[in-house]
Amino acid sequence: MASSNDERSAAAAPGRSVTRVPGMLRFSVCRPRQHIAMMRVDGEIDLWTAPSFRDQVSRVLGARSSVVVLDLSPVTFLAAAGLQVLVDAQAQAETTRRRMVLITKDRCVDRAIEVTGLAPSFHRVRSLDAVLAESVPGFVESVGYGETA
Repeated sequence: MASSNDERSAAAAPGRSVTRVPGMLRFSVCRPRQHIAMMRVDGEIDLWTAPSFRDQVSRVLGARSSVVVLDLSPVTFLAAAGLQVLVDAQAQAETTRRRMVLITKDRCVDRAIEVTGLAPSFHRVRSLDAVLAESVPGFVESVGYGETA
């Protein structure tokens, strides 16, 4: 699928960017913490939308965050092409020594991952709160002690 500026529209809010593939997928990117880049994916990931999904995942992986979160909870369909994007993204994250976490809530995403035997390949959680509660090895987050107002 070739994408052009006419096929995509973007609306930017402070700290968040949104990209849409009309009628099919919507991507929203933010940083819930300094070391975490998160992309929320909304819609169907199939053979037609997988190239856009791959492009957006590559951009998030290129953000150089130690943790990359893909929120797939709003995804309503995940085809084999989308699973391949996830497998490739996990391999890239491991190669670059970053952690990739999937947020999954919808049965269609979990089922696709489990039926294909890919469940052990991914770290899946049910919410962003679960991601934020986990510690990241080797990372010390500054809590701002000693700052003056």
